[in-house]
Amino acid sequence: MQNYNEILEKLKDILSKELDNKKVFNKDIAQALNINYDVFRKAKQYNRIPYLDIMQFLAKRNISINWFFFNQLPESLIENTSNYIILKYYNNVTGSAGLGTINYHLDQKPLIIDTQVLDYINSNYKYTELIKAHGDSMYPFIHEDSLIFVDTSNKDINNKDIFVVNVNGELFIKQIIYQDNSFTLKSFNCDYKDINVKVDELVVIGRVKGVINKI
Repeated sequence: MQNYNEILEKLKDILSKELDNKKVFNKDIAQALNINYDVFRKAKQYNRIPYLDIMQFLAKRNISINWFFFNQLPESLIENTSNYIILKYYNNVTGSAGLGTINYHLDQKPLIIDTQVLDYINSNYKYTELIKAHGDSMYPFIHEDSLIFVDTSNKDINNKDIFVVNVNGELFIKQIIYQDNSFTLKSFNCDYKDINVKVDELVVIGRVKGVINKI
């Protein structure tokens, strides 16, 4: 893996060729990545590489990610890379397996997952996203800090599966029961009481298709 300065130089080379070999500055890179320059400078100061923005930049130009980051030739990667997919991981978004969590800022990072995992849990490649669980109300199925695979294309509530839902700005990971024109959010942990909400207070984010628990 290349370091931050090497990545910047490679981006400058790409942009320079697009601009008839003109000199490229950090401001030009920030603009090409659609990142505010002050945010870009701060990220550079703390050596935080904007991987997702760079990957989107590369995708628009049909440039191999593996070539860019690892200097690997694309033809040598066709069979291997076809087995993996990049998912959106909201690393600072926590869905409550407890009393509800509010998430004010979405910090999205790419996470590479073997497609066999998504096949095994039968989750849609295009619409699967990852969040982190907070609390123990769904224990033993979901532990504290578990990674939750959410299929955002699957929003049809039933009384047996687990869903991620937004209730008045708070995220919950619960079993959802519909009755008497209202929803009941049920926990697996008997220490937690049911939560009753009105129909117009609940927005379904997606169905939980898989969980990676921390040991």
